[in-house]
Amino acid sequence: MTLGLGFANGAWLGHLSFMILAIALIAPPMPWMRVGIVLSALAGLGYALGFANDLGLALWFLVLLVIGASMLLRYLMAERGSRFSAEEEALRASFMGDMTRAGARHLMDQGNWITGRAGEVLINEGEAISHLFYLHDGQAEITLHGAHVGSVTSGDLIGDATALSGEPGTGTVTLATDSRFWCVSAPKLRQYLELHPDARTVIERQINQALEGKLRAANAALAGG
Repeated sequence: MTLGLGFANGAWLGHLSFMILAIALIAPPMPWMRVGIVLSALAGLGYALGFANDLGLALWFLVLLVIGASMLLRYLMAERGSRFSAEEEALRASFMGDMTRAGARHLMDQGNWITGRAGEVLINEGEAISHLFYLHDGQAEITLHGAHVGSVTSGDLIGDATALSGEPGTGTVTLATDSRFWCVSAPKLRQYLELHPDARTVIERQINQALEGKLRAANAALAGG
């Protein structure tokens, strides 16, 4: 398999194949890596059959094409097969929006939907966070040393500041109304993200953005007060 250093006699197409493959390997894994592998294999086949007349080289590019195409097909089928209810779509938009549909479906299935009653305590001040919560419908109050310091409303995450770190809760969160929420065990979430580094990158970025939004809102409230 000799491409040479030049670009004559179709060598540019062979160089293009490997350049696309190199870019695909550092691109976001889904779906661009799979698309890149397919394009790389097609360019390589074009070089091997159209210019190099090397059937052995063409065979290897054909193998690469079959592998890339099968990976891409499985990805597309998983995406198409992922279904979400209205409340699950809201959950996905809250902090899984940058994940693939299949990835969000898999992470979502690690937790449970629960209907809580007013007065139930979700997080106790000074105790380890047991779960990450997404409040789909309802309201909760945050207290610190018994004093009211804030509220949580529909669409908010609860425990996002500490669920990933394992640190104790900085306040007590109590449901103020009957509420519908999704929750996932904090240890289970940390273990899941250790096994799925791509999901970890997305979730950490989304949670950090949510925290920044809360800080801006808190600062605006203090400034207005």
